[in-house]
Amino acid sequence: MSPRESFTVEFTKSDGYRLIAATGAWGGVSPNGEIVFDLYIERRRNPESITIEVEDGEQVGEERHPKPQPFERESQIGVVVRPDIARAIGEFLIGMADKAIWPGRKETTE
Repeated sequence: MSPRESFTVEFTKSDGYRLIAATGAWGGVSPNGEIVFDLYIERRRNPESITIEVEDGEQVGEERHPKPQPFERESQIGVVVRPDIARAIGEFLIGMADKAIWPGRKETTE
């Protein structure tokens, strides 16, 4: 039996690190079996311009150009992972979601 060992892992951030918001994901399995997906945010597209009507110093109307503005899913980042890594990330996210929804509940992942 070999002796127990321990080591320290330091967390760092790459120069390209950025924090993004995501409201969903879209993707699938690549021909070589990797999971490829984009994280996106859903939002209503901003108008190209607006016309504001003012009367006696007060805003009385606003018109957006063009109208109506559709909703869009704007991809924030693309991710490629092996299936085992995708499963581990999924289990981690489920555990964190459970913890956020039910504070005080034991985590389901380590």
